[in-house]
Amino acid sequence: MCTPCGCQKENKGTPAPAEQAEAGGRGLTRRQAVAGTAGLGAGAALLTACGSSGESESLTANDGRPAQATDMAAVTDVPVGGVIQANNDGVTVMITQPTEGTFHAFSSVCTHQGCQLNAQKEKTMTCPCHASVFSLEDGSVQGGPAETALPEFTVEVKDGRIWVS
Repeated sequence: MCTPCGCQKENKGTPAPAEQAEAGGRGLTRRQAVAGTAGLGAGAALLTACGSSGESESLTANDGRPAQATDMAAVTDVPVGGVIQANNDGVTVMITQPTEGTFHAFSSVCTHQGCQLNAQKEKTMTCPCHASVFSLEDGSVQGGPAETALPEFTVEVKDGRIWVS
């Protein structure tokens, strides 16, 4: 029996008129649409599996720190008691100078839901999504919904430049 229309003929894969109408009259059945969607999903999974083997050189480690020491900013770029967002070679970090000559580098990603932090008036590290605020001294949470401090990266000052790793 033909399932789509209920007649006594054997269904050879030709969609019944009612089923064609449901598919916009173009002859695509729900079964064909579902099968096509499943095929696309399998293709995407295959492409993902064929992605990086982990051996390629990455600009950042899994936690956002540079994979190797990276020149991020000049010492004079970072105000005393302030913060800047520094970008170089695909790496973005927050660099602070809480007291003169003391520099810290933190992840630029909020620990609450992964939004990019802002350097508000060069005085605070603030998340624009939910208003979490982080300490310039140690990256600890000062307010907002975030509960975890920002990851801190290694800072080295060489020849007036701030290197982060």
